[in-house]
Amino acid sequence: MFLPLRAIRSISGCKNVRGLQTSTVRVSDQLFVHRDSAADNPNIPFEFNEANKKRIEALLKIYPEGHKRGAMIPLLDLAQRQHGWLPISAMHKVAEILNLPRMRVYEVATFYTMFNRRPMGKYHVQICTCTPCWLRDSDSIVDAVTKATNCKIGEMSEDKLFTISEVECLGACANAPMFQVNDDYYEDLTAESATSIINALKKGERPPPGPQKAPRFAADPAGGLTSLTSPPPGPGFGVRSDL
Repeated sequence: MFLPLRAIRSISGCKNVRGLQTSTVRVSDQLFVHRDSAADNPNIPFEFNEANKKRIEALLKIYPEGHKRGAMIPLLDLAQRQHGWLPISAMHKVAEILNLPRMRVYEVATFYTMFNRRPMGKYHVQICTCTPCWLRDSDSIVDAVTKATNCKIGEMSEDKLFTISEVECLGACANAPMFQVNDDYYEDLTAESATSIINALKKGERPPPGPQKAPRFAADPAGGLTSLTSPPPGPGFGVRSDL
């Protein structure tokens, strides 16, 4: 039974009762529920193209009978890559192919943030602002990208070229700060290099992904190798002579 605050005060004999405190509500830019719209409703047909139908056949052969639902995420990914984002009619098509209740597909599509439930720009720029990137001034990257695209976080630019998202963490902490554009990682960014990448994308170019500070390769130490600098020893190295 729940008692009103006045009753609690009278029972306890205490005039000053502390109220409950809650943390600040943070709103994600991801869509976790469906609302029919002109661009996204079940009446808009969706069908996989012929190339993706062949991919689906190959994917389904990986999973044994009774476990075809394991292909749900790959099929949703194919639908999103074909359409540019994931409409509800595509989710229905995946449920039909896998012979599953639609709710089972909804559960997966709304759980993983890799699935975009709203129209997206041609380039989805995901800026990492997790602690390692933030310590390396990811705020300047956010400012540079939003200014170069004329687009705010969580929105799509008017020319429909860019959608900007703030994410944590993309797993390239050794190369912070960084952002991801579609499938490409751009690392070791500065405000200047981030702006250059955006301007190149506007021209239809694809800037080389990876670290933007030459001659660094992948996640090698920025100052050069400090270990494993000599050729590896050959067979038998360190083995006792009597063995």
